[in-house]
Amino acid sequence: MNFLRRTLGKLALKAADLTLDNPQGWEFLMGPETWAKVRVGADTQLQIAAAFSAIRLISETVGTLPLHLYHRTSGGRERAVNDPRYGLVHDQPNEYMTAVEWKEAMAVSICTLGQSYNYVNRFQSTGRIVSIQPVHKSRVKPTINDDGSIDYSLTLRSGRPLEGLKRQDICPVRGFGGVGDLEGYAPHKLHSNSLALSVAVEKYGAEFFGSGGRPSGILTTAAEFKKEGRDSLRESFAKYMRESWLSGMLPVLDSSTTYTPITTPNNDAQFIETRKLQIAEIARIYRVPLHMLMELDKASYNNGEQANKHFLDYTLLSYLKRIEQALNSCLLTDGEKRARSHYFEFDVRGLLRGDSTQRAQYYVSMRNAGAITQNEIRDLENLPLMKGADDLLVPLNMAPSDMLRDLIAAKE
Repeated sequence: MNFLRRTLGKLALKAADLTLDNPQGWEFLMGPETWAKVRVGADTQLQIAAAFSAIRLISETVGTLPLHLYHRTSGGRERAVNDPRYGLVHDQPNEYMTAVEWKEAMAVSICTLGQSYNYVNRFQSTGRIVSIQPVHKSRVKPTINDDGSIDYSLTLRSGRPLEGLKRQDICPVRGFGGVGDLEGYAPHKLHSNSLALSVAVEKYGAEFFGSGGRPSGILTTAAEFKKEGRDSLRESFAKYMRESWLSGMLPVLDSSTTYTPITTPNNDAQFIETRKLQIAEIARIYRVPLHMLMELDKASYNNGEQANKHFLDYTLLSYLKRIEQALNSCLLTDGEKRARSHYFEFDVRGLLRGDSTQRAQYYVSMRNAGAITQNEIRDLENLPLMKGADDLLVPLNMAPSDMLRDLIAAKE
């Protein structure tokens, strides 16, 4: 009864009809049918090792990247650390989550469901943001009005609905999606057959090795049986084989009975090759470098370093920009957006941090160019600041180009 109640509650949140002539609700429970005859749902992605690794890699990396609120000044920009919103996005967005967990939850939702929603709780009197809470996609329903505006309805954990919410109240982060769609594509719906193949291959391997590596086959006997006799013989033989396998004893058949294996051998079925191919397929779906899924057959230290930058440019960047622009759209005031005085941005320098030799060469080049000070270098290396190390220095043999033109003109 409790299972039925929970199931119907999930269907109500999904707004799915559970009727005999409308299978939409049933497909939510079991997932759509696939070519491999395996049902694939949203949670199936997390049950496939390669997909779980890809989702975890993306989400944990996004979660650990610092997120700042910047304020533009006449001298450039500075972190708006005194703004209450800075503490929410950088440290703790709500009472039960840290900023790392919140950013990670957003990335997981985008990876698995194609959409992330964040309920923004504000003081009604001042409009000040009190908390930002991620909510599951199934608890939010967007509706397009006749005038083109969009309203959102949210079902709270208590079951109480909130109607007529606007974009700034729900902060939607849309993943990759189609034209006119309010929500992004869910990978398990677009690539259900590919994910189902991974499940089928893993199931085949588990059943094969779970049976002690014994292939299935046909039992042949000289006696003739009716249907009831065949069924009884099949059940007794399966029980005998199972007991023999569990006890580790060799099964013995009488002289009139033979057992013929009919299962394709694993080497002929290319079992290992298929499993490796599915890892590459998962990497393509989530656009993750193959070596980051621990498939290192063709990886080396040289191309691995280039793949790290490729991971940032072609995998993470789309997630980071989507989150940044969603926060700019929903958490900034209209005046701040018009004046472009504030904006949210991830700090990716830690992800691009090289080894000690590379960092030393970079610091020397920037220092000699007069771009950074010694204290800025020490701050990047988490070293204490020193007095008298805040000056920008340049080589003595360098001068502004206009001064050079004046010297040449004076000599002429």
